[in-house]
Amino acid sequence: MPTRQARGGSFTRSRRRRGPNPNHAAADLGSASDRRSPSGNGKFEHIPSISRSSGVDPGGDMLKDHRVQEEYRLFLQQKVISVGYLYPSLSSFGESDVQKSEAESNILIQFRKLREGVSASRRHDRFAVEAYETSLFLSIIFQSHVQTTSILSHLLPDLYLSIEHPPNGSSSLTVLLASLHSLDIHYPSQRAFLELSKNLPPSFALRRDHEVWLRELSSSLRRGGYAQFGRLTQPSSLTLLAAWPASETPDQRTSPIHQDPDLRLLSFQTLVNSLRTHFRLSAWRMLRSAYREFALPLSDTTAWLSGVLLLERETEKQEDLRGGDRVQLWFVLRENLGEVGRKGDKGRWAITTKK
Repeated sequence: MPTRQARGGSFTRSRRRRGPNPNHAAADLGSASDRRSPSGNGKFEHIPSISRSSGVDPGGDMLKDHRVQEEYRLFLQQKVISVGYLYPSLSSFGESDVQKSEAESNILIQFRKLREGVSASRRHDRFAVEAYETSLFLSIIFQSHVQTTSILSHLLPDLYLSIEHPPNGSSSLTVLLASLHSLDIHYPSQRAFLELSKNLPPSFALRRDHEVWLRELSSSLRRGGYAQFGRLTQPSSLTLLAAWPASETPDQRTSPIHQDPDLRLLSFQTLVNSLRTHFRLSAWRMLRSAYREFALPLSDTTAWLSGVLLLERETEKQEDLRGGDRVQLWFVLRENLGEVGRKGDKGRWAITTKK
């Protein structure tokens, strides 16, 4: 069973993921002694925000310094690891959703401080792009729609256009995420999504595979084509789309932080899974309007419902339940919401409300 539910009782990604080798992450962050030093966590945990201090508070302008920005970014990488999204073996948190939510909120606030420093210092280089892109990924993963919209407004197109040598392929994934974000928050309308594609400069053309996939995805959403939508949003498809092409692998020497591919993939999966939730609930409303009951013991009925409601695994890390078990679990969840009720003891379910 999935570890956490999203809107409408949907089956969503597991929040605990196995990431790359933790030893590689530790190398990116410097030695353990460096992280324990006075200039490490103690210095940065409560660093003033430029927007709030207005340069009056002691150290209020610290984040205008490029070197401080880079040290602070390393500090934030450790904070991301501690939440356990990428490296659960290093997580200092338990299973408390409240505790994790507070940690997520704190990380988003601290990344916002970093972006303020980058903006106030008029920094336009690959470090600035990485800081904004990672902020974008985290805001999506932590489902902060307001921050996602704000970050995208800075990245597209201004920040990318201000860089003399922008990272290869970087903007294509950002445009793809921006497109999915528009489809998600405005669902079922696609007006904002279409306007975004029209308003971006020609230099922000999507990578060919991104363009084809997005066109087919938006079409399947408009038509309600569950088979095509399900195929397009399979975990294996998302992994390939979120990966850097071999010809566009970024030069990691240009930034003190190596951008983690797991963040790219997880943010992509988060948006796609949110669209799957929208699609699933729309399909469920149509099913409730069209049918009075369902006989789950029939294998063909179960298989059909599993496909229409997109109840297969959404991530490769998600627990592998059989299709019939997922359908049964869906009906139990909808029973708890008063939408269906059991009819007899042979696996038959009756619709109790058509709304």
